[in-house]
Amino acid sequence: MPVIFTEEQRDDLKRTLKENALNSFETKGVQKTTVAELAKSVGIAKGTFYNFYESKGALTADILEDFDKISVTELRSYLEKEGRIPIEKMFEIYQNAFRPESAFSFHFTPDDIEWLKETEETKHYFSPEYGIKTAKLILGYVDGIRSDIDYAYVVNIAKLINLMIENRSSMCESAFDQNLHSLMELMLTYLKA
Repeated sequence: MPVIFTEEQRDDLKRTLKENALNSFETKGVQKTTVAELAKSVGIAKGTFYNFYESKGALTADILEDFDKISVTELRSYLEKEGRIPIEKMFEIYQNAFRPESAFSFHFTPDDIEWLKETEETKHYFSPEYGIKTAKLILGYVDGIRSDIDYAYVVNIAKLINLMIENRSSMCESAFDQNLHSLMELMLTYLKA
């Protein structure tokens, strides 16, 4: 007989499942983490896992969506109060989005990122179209930006920032933050009217 969970139990199990999955992804990697291990980590059977997510890719997509929500919370809050945002404030918020608690790229290895790019449920996050759509959406609320924006250029700088974070273990640690800041400044300089 299948286990029946209350809505509260389902929510708690999903939250714990995502937390445990992210911990496992950070230590073992996404590809080496099995559905059976994830299910066991929250005390459910492997088959029961599929009542929550149809695949490990779907679980990973839910985790990526959580990171997206975290990274835009401050921006949404500001826009709800002000309606528009000055470019300097947007960049302050943008820089805050590249912290371990708000950027998924801190939690996945380059090999896992490649897996995510190929997985049906997560690959759209890495497409140029998704990046351009997101940049247009966000920059549409920003005051003080140039009128002739090349969104592909902006997206590529953002992708370079993510690549730096994903590959930070092979970089000179002492200069990492300065390099990251320099790329963000390049984007700011480009965007200013």
